[in-house]
Amino acid sequence: MGAGIVIEPVPASQEQLGAQDFEELSHASVDIEGKGTNFRINYSSSSPIDLYILFLNKDGALNPRDILYAKLAEGNLEVSVPVSSSRGWSAGTRKYKLHFLAPKNSSPLISSVELTGKLSLPEGVMQFFAQEPYTPSSYHRLEGYRLYGVSFTAILLVISLTILFSRLLIKNPAGIFSALLIVILAYNARFSLDALRYSIVHAHEYFVNRTYASAGSAYEIAGTLKKLKIEKISLCSDGNTYFKTLLNYAAYPAKVSDDSDFVLVRNAFDWTYENGILNCSGISSAAEKSAEFPDGSIIFRLSS
Repeated sequence: MGAGIVIEPVPASQEQLGAQDFEELSHASVDIEGKGTNFRINYSSSSPIDLYILFLNKDGALNPRDILYAKLAEGNLEVSVPVSSSRGWSAGTRKYKLHFLAPKNSSPLISSVELTGKLSLPEGVMQFFAQEPYTPSSYHRLEGYRLYGVSFTAILLVISLTILFSRLLIKNPAGIFSALLIVILAYNARFSLDALRYSIVHAHEYFVNRTYASAGSAYEIAGTLKKLKIEKISLCSDGNTYFKTLLNYAAYPAKVSDDSDFVLVRNAFDWTYENGILNCSGISSAAEKSAEFPDGSIIFRLSS
């Protein structure tokens, strides 16, 4: 069995996880709780395994922006997956859920999963430099940075308050205040660079692909509804309620309604349009396409 293989995980996204075809995959999940900086995994598989690592809160909730992804090579292996420099990691006992996905014909076997390792100085510092993940679920949300599993903003606040309360005991506080000011300016410069990077990616999505974050083509769709004088439209989607709410605002006075001769298909996993028949989320009717959009959305007009 191979040992000492280190696989660096990368930020995953809900879209990436949602794109997996679970019906065609072998799926195993492991819940683990404990302290550590690395996952040591022993497994055997005739095909590569997609590994997703979820950082869970005490109530079982999670921040999807912190999900990590790693590709485990085929074989009979022992690998180490470090997580301490990622955004979701924090010191102390944590809950995790690991998802293993592989083709059904590979018959993967996960022999053991355990948390190992203690946080080193370089690992704690590297967490501060973990890149803010770009996810199209947010327009401009940046969550800030962490150091040794603690919010860096909170660390700055504690340092600032300590200096203010101890000012009377320091004969020459100018040097300390100057150093603190430099750290704060550096922090804000890093934040500004991440905000600029986000803006560039969003601008590319808008000007090249004509979509914007999870809004997708919502505003173009709203304009089409007004142009075609469509007052009501049904929505067939496997997404959350965000898009529906946004479309209701953007298309007003048109509204999303279950009772309509028009159907907008968007982010639906299980739907078909064959021989002029639309099947989607309980809808089965003859239909024709009225409009298509850059984010893949399609408006159908149902035949009476």
